[in-house]
Amino acid sequence: MTCPVCGRAKLRSEKRHAAQNGFDLGLYVAEVCPACEEVFWKESDVRKMEGRAKKIGVWGLEQKTRVATVGNSLAVRIPKRLANFLGLRRGVEVLIHPMGRDKLVIEETGSRS
Repeated sequence: MTCPVCGRAKLRSEKRHAAQNGFDLGLYVAEVCPACEEVFWKESDVRKMEGRAKKIGVWGLEQKTRVATVGNSLAVRIPKRLANFLGLRRGVEVLIHPMGRDKLVIEETGSRS
């Protein structure tokens, strides 16, 4: 079958790891386009991935939030469900740094106020 996205190459079957939010959801056979690298999963495998994501607690953690102003700084609200999942609490010291120009990484330093 020709890639329905780019139309430039024939899809080939490959074993691929599926992941969500950096968590491995398992190894599945996917159809992959060698030209545009688009990946197509079987519907039954997608249901298995969803079940695994729900089981490990990463399903639905993505949420939109807005950047606010606090004094002369910017602040990003971390939704309670995500904070609970990460074990973040008030007073926990974190290190923030960019990963590229479009991703912000927050890491706990282990120090508590």
